[in-house]
Amino acid sequence: MSTEVNRWLGRSLLAASIVLSAFGQLGMKAGMQELHTLATHGVVLTAAAWSELAPTIEWTAAGLAAYGLSLVCWLAVLVRYPLSYAYPLLSLAYVLVYIGATHWERLAETGSALRTAGTLLILAGVALVTVADRRR
Repeated sequence: MSTEVNRWLGRSLLAASIVLSAFGQLGMKAGMQELHTLATHGVVLTAAAWSELAPTIEWTAAGLAAYGLSLVCWLAVLVRYPLSYAYPLLSLAYVLVYIGATHWERLAETGSALRTAGTLLILAGVALVTVADRRR
């Protein structure tokens, strides 16, 4: 495999691991939020209530599947990159989760100046890791 193709594949796997990890967290949160909503409305698990559980099961299953795929991609990343380089890049998933949680209507979490500042610090840290790696 050519160096350029291998580099492209490594970056794609790393990006996929980050995005799938973030989607997994958001999907699992959406599923658990649906479950909490059902529980607070007093839905008892009867045969009729199973249809009301469908969104909970679907979101949770989608989140778990994305998280599982993220793990597979991550294992392929570990073959291609030093851990000291790749692992800090996973923190980009925190940034994606924060953006998704605060901008996705299903979750509708509130952001704050401090959380946004912390998220920007994560981005600055990732930039430092990638710049430091290029200088070697």
